[in-house]
Amino acid sequence: AAQWSQVNAVPVVVEADASGGVLAARYELSLTPGFVTLAESLRKFESPPLLDHAQRLPSGVAGVSLSPSATAAGAQLRSAGPYLGTYLADSGHPVFLDTGVALPDGKVVPALVAADLLLWFVRPTREELLVLRHRLVECPQPDDVGIVLVGKTPYNADQVAEALETEVLHTLPIDRRGADAANLGGDDRYLRRSQLARSCSQLAKIIADRVSPAPSATSAAPPVVQPKAEAVSMPEASPPPGVSADEQLELSAHDPAHSTEIDHEPALVVWVNDERG
Repeated sequence: AAQWSQVNAVPVVVEADASGGVLAARYELSLTPGFVTLAESLRKFESPPLLDHAQRLPSGVAGVSLSPSATAAGAQLRSAGPYLGTYLADSGHPVFLDTGVALPDGKVVPALVAADLLLWFVRPTREELLVLRHRLVECPQPDDVGIVLVGKTPYNADQVAEALETEVLHTLPIDRRGADAANLGGDDRYLRRSQLARSCSQLAKIIADRVSPAPSATSAAPPVVQPKAEAVSMPEASPPPGVSADEQLELSAHDPAHSTEIDHEPALVVWVNDERG
């Protein structure tokens, strides 16, 4: 999400893993506003702006954090489940919904089918690909589904796409130092030139192109979009312990104050972590 190149709206990461969220602990965030306030609003049939439930992450994107408790997370997802997908799709923001490990009877399944694009993240090993083969059959899904490989071996993208009959959109490198820098903070100069950052930029462009088709050559020119005068504020996230302000990430930070009205339907992208171990 931090690599999202389109600046017409603030990208929002929403945690929806029934086993519990990690954003609050990672960035020392409060759980409110967060998924708990979002679930309560949806339960009351309210539709406040999505940013009302979000907090700013160090990268500049907005994050809706979920309780780290599996019991609390499950209850909140159960409450929001029937309405979550439609609400996020109509939020006016590019939304990245992190469902963790998706199960056929999972509480977040209703949101999966509302997505513009569903991405399955998986290591290309025999055991994980076998599990994914069954997930692709068992889980309700939207029309547009793709796979993102984490690593290039032992099976490559062509082999996986042929075996699972599903397009592999991208392959991420195994870059542990880059992953640690992104998750825990550190040398942002290394992070910006790391393999992981470059690969994530490529993936963000692939997603944007996938969910935002190019306008027809015969269509009328789009109207000029003027920036909104008022700014949208979110609470600032604290950097991880031991990380100075100079070391915070600077991955294509988006400022809600410079967001503009959008002239097309924003994307709802769901990613599923089907890695094991």
